[in-house]
Amino acid sequence: MQIPDWEGLKTFVVLCRAGNMSAAARELGVNQTTVSRRIARLETILGYPVLRRGDGDMVPTSQAKPLLATAQEMEANIAAVLAATPKAGDGAPDLTGTVRVTAVDAILDGVLLPAFGDFHHRYPGVQLDLIGGNRNLNIARRETDLALRLAMPESGAFRARRLGDMQFAVYGPHRDMDLQQADWIDLVDDFADKPEQQWLQHTFAKRRVLARANNAAFMARLALQCRGCCLLPRCVGDRVKDLYRQDHYQVSAGREVWLLVHQDMAHVPRVRAVIDWVSAVMRAV
Repeated sequence: MQIPDWEGLKTFVVLCRAGNMSAAARELGVNQTTVSRRIARLETILGYPVLRRGDGDMVPTSQAKPLLATAQEMEANIAAVLAATPKAGDGAPDLTGTVRVTAVDAILDGVLLPAFGDFHHRYPGVQLDLIGGNRNLNIARRETDLALRLAMPESGAFRARRLGDMQFAVYGPHRDMDLQQADWIDLVDDFADKPEQQWLQHTFAKRRVLARANNAAFMARLALQCRGCCLLPRCVGDRVKDLYRQDHYQVSAGREVWLLVHQDMAHVPRVRAVIDWVSAVMRAV
C-alpha cells in the first residue's frame, strides 16, 4: 500500500484551512498548479476524493475527515518541535502578554481551572483570560485567541487540532440507582439536538424532570440538592463530591473537542505555549 507523502498531506491541511486554491498557494509559497497537482496525487494514492466545494470554500469530504484530523495533528506536532528547538545564537523566547481562551463551561470548570496552577508555574509572565459560556466567540474577528469547541467548523481562517473526546456519564447521589424511577435534572431545551441529549431522551424517554439548567456545574448542584440524577461530562461529574457515576448505564454518545487558533497567531510564542499546555492537559483527562 502506497503511503501519502507529507507534502500532499500538508497541502491538504492548508487548503482546508484556507478554503481556496489561491490562498493555499500563497501560504505554501507555490503556485495554484502545484497545489492542484499535489491534491490530485493524494487522491490517486488514497483512491477517493478528499475535497468538495461547500458554501464557496473547499472543505473535506466525509471520507477524508479522519485523514484531515490526523494530518492536522502531524502539522501541529511538527510545528511544536520546530518551535521548541533553539536556533543558533537565540535565547529562549520572552513569554509575556495575554492570551484569551474561550471554551464551554464544562471544559473550563472540569479541565483547565484545576490545572491552572501548573500553567502559572510554567509561564508566570503569561496572563490567561479564560472566557466561559456556550457562545462561540469569533476567531476571525479576534474576539479570542484560542477556542475550545465541541465541533469543528467546516471553514475559516484558523488552524484546528482535535484534542480528543468529551465523554459523558449519568451521576446520582447513590451508587447503582434505578435510573428509570429516579428524578432528573436536565439541560435546557436549547441543547436537545446534541448527541448526548438525544441518547438521554432515547434511553430515559419517560424520566421525571425536576429542573433544568444550561450549565453542567449548575446541574450537579441541583442534583445534590434534589437527590436527583443528571447527565454530565465526566470531566465535571467525576470531581463532584457525593455524586456517583452510574456505570451500569454506558453513555454511547460523546463529543469531539477541537482547539482552534487564528492562523496568524499560531506561531506567536505565548500562544504556542498555551496551545501546548491545553493539549497536554486535555490528553491527561
